Amino acid sequence: MNVTAIIPMFNEQNTIKNVLGVLNDSKSISSIIVVDDASTDNSLKIVKEFNSNKLRVISLKRNVGKSDAVKIATNNLKTDVLFFCDADLRYLNQEHIEQILEPFKINKNVMSVGMRDYGFIFNALSKHVFPLITGERALPYSIFKEASKNPQFKDYNMEVILNKYCKINKIPIHKSICKGLRQTAKYNKWRNGYSLLARQIIQVMIAIISLNINWSRYWK
Repeated sequence: MNVTAIIPMFNEQNTIKNVLGVLNDSKSISSIIVVDDASTDNSLKIVKEFNSNKLRVISLKRNVGKSDAVKIATNNLKTDVLFFCDADLRYLNQEHIEQILEPFKINKNVMSVGMRDYGFIFNALSKHVFPLITGERALPYSIFKEASKNPQFKDYNMEVILNKYCKINKIPIHKSICKGLRQTAKYNKWRNGYSLLARQIIQVMIAIISLNINWSRYWK
């Protein structure tokens, strides 16, 4: 099974090297594509200096947002499975990668989502109540290409639309908690982090409402 890791990146100089290192060392990851969404820090320099035959770098001249950056990175690929991974992760390890890819050993037509470990209460809510919007997931390339044709596939809507597509088309969604996996909060990275977080939440909520997602039945 050919697995391509896709990493959208914008100003992640403090974490991208470690994320790349873990993915590069994984025997399950065949190739890695980092798409730099016009970073203004040293992120792109760090990635270009990373020595790996697996790695391909796409550098965008202007910021287009996560979903569009991912669509650019996935154009005309020859791969079986896409493994999506955020560039701002902390404590990513080989067990997390294998955990997310494990369901493909049984069913090739599945989306596997690895939820970050935020503690018992939040994990329980994320798994059974709130829509699953974590960035760490794997799914067949063919399914992603069909789902990404949705005109609302933009900005921070990617995960919501992938979830909805799988639900409508009865594609199993496998969920698991990646113990110890953390994400660097936007407000701890950038001075305008709070406003960016608020924007992301609003966009996701708009997508949920416009796609007529019933929260109470979302994961049944």
